[in-house]
Amino acid sequence: MQFSRQPLTRVVISSTAFLLTACSGLHATYVPDGRRGFVVNCGGFLNSWSSCLIKAGRACGNRGYETVKGNEEDRSMMIACKVPNIADTRQKPPQ
Repeated sequence: MQFSRQPLTRVVISSTAFLLTACSGLHATYVPDGRRGFVVNCGGFLNSWSSCLIKAGRACGNRGYETVKGNEEDRSMMIACKVPNIADTRQKPPQ
C-alpha cells in the first residue's frame, strides 16, 4: 500500500499555520462600568504583547483607549474606548 504525501503535506502546513496564528482576535463586550469595550486576544506563536496594543489602538481609533484589565503572560486585555470630552472639541474664539 502506497500513501501519497501531497494530502499529508497540506494537512501539516494548514495545521501549522493555524497553530501559529491561533487565539488572535478582537471581541466586542461591555466593561464593568457599563461602557462598551473590547477583549483583545493575541495568543499564538507569532503574536506578542505589542500586537495586542496595536489591535487595541486600531479598535478605538483616534479616541484612544483605557486598559481595564490586561495580562501580558496570556497576551489578553480588556479595553474601553475613551469618549471625547465635548468641552475639548469646541473651538476657542480667537483672542
